[in-house]
Amino acid sequence: MRRTEALNKLHEEWIPHNRPIFIGDLHQSLEKDLEELHKKALHVFTEGCSKALHMQAIGRKGKIGHIHITFFRNRIIRKDFRCRIYWYEQDLYADLVECYMEYDASWAFQHLMKFHASILQESKKYIGKILEADLTLIMRQEASLYMNYITNLFRHVIKVAVEQDIFLQLDKEEELYIRSGEHKDYNELIYKYESRLVDTEDIKQRLIPNEHDEYIHGNFRNIDLQEMYFKLVNLCYAYFTNTNLTSSLLVGCPLIGTDFRNAQLTKANFGHSLIHGADFGGADLTEAQFEEVQASYVMPTIEEFHIPPFMPTRFVGANLTNAVFVNADLRGADFRGAIFHGTSFSESRLDGAHFCEQDLKLIQLSPEQRKGLKIYS
Repeated sequence: MRRTEALNKLHEEWIPHNRPIFIGDLHQSLEKDLEELHKKALHVFTEGCSKALHMQAIGRKGKIGHIHITFFRNRIIRKDFRCRIYWYEQDLYADLVECYMEYDASWAFQHLMKFHASILQESKKYIGKILEADLTLIMRQEASLYMNYITNLFRHVIKVAVEQDIFLQLDKEEELYIRSGEHKDYNELIYKYESRLVDTEDIKQRLIPNEHDEYIHGNFRNIDLQEMYFKLVNLCYAYFTNTNLTSSLLVGCPLIGTDFRNAQLTKANFGHSLIHGADFGGADLTEAQFEEVQASYVMPTIEEFHIPPFMPTRFVGANLTNAVFVNADLRGADFRGAIFHGTSFSESRLDGAHFCEQDLKLIQLSPEQRKGLKIYS
């Protein structure tokens, strides 16, 4: 067998078959240890904010305009799993005074090392054909998959972190961008902070008409948007925290990671929308409609490999009185602490969904739906 054939066999057969095994283990560990991982990541972030605040107090740091969660592939290959969180002024990389905290991401990259050990063993079958440099290149490519899980964790953490006093006390630009990615290379926005007050009437005018519009990371907090009409509007990672959306229509909308915590959503209609990882924690969803919504959070498989850009869809503490889920994909969703009265899950998928044991007495589920639920006492 030639070297090219050996490499093709590795890339086209071994990696696609084995990658989901190691990513699947990571996926399960994140789900199992989410609370503890959240706590540790939040601690590092708030410690960094405290450090930046001290540097501002002694005149060594100006207004913060950017915060970057930064990965170093060379470190990862050397089994150094520390990434950094940088606090930058508006000048970004031209900011000469460094302010950063290091974060240990070994919980994620240890699975990459297991992948490496396995592929190293496999490469020995192709005597002299697969070089160390080939495996290093593969590891550099695979590392990005594991980075995505760390980014997802911080996307979850940041929602809480930006509401804490230490972050609010920072001297910040009017707009502050929190991003995650490689050092001075590709990165993605995971949070946009805006300090200026939102004008409700101005927002309403901007949103009408809105069919097919995009408001990714949009700030719609604490405003009155009753009876709004959104059709096929991209509102991924937008913020509707404490907003009044009573009787609003959000039909066929991408709502991945959208924040509806403590929102007033009575009689809102989310029909046919993508609500993967949306957070409805504490929201009033009385008589809300969720026909054929997609909200699954499932482990990647060989047949359906993917890296979820979200956390489980959360209805923790939400009021679901007379809410209707019809033909909804709610696999992995979290319903702990929700209020159930007349709630319907007709023909919905609930594999791996989280429920409190006592709440299952209050809702009608088929024997099939009850299979595979994650039940908490």
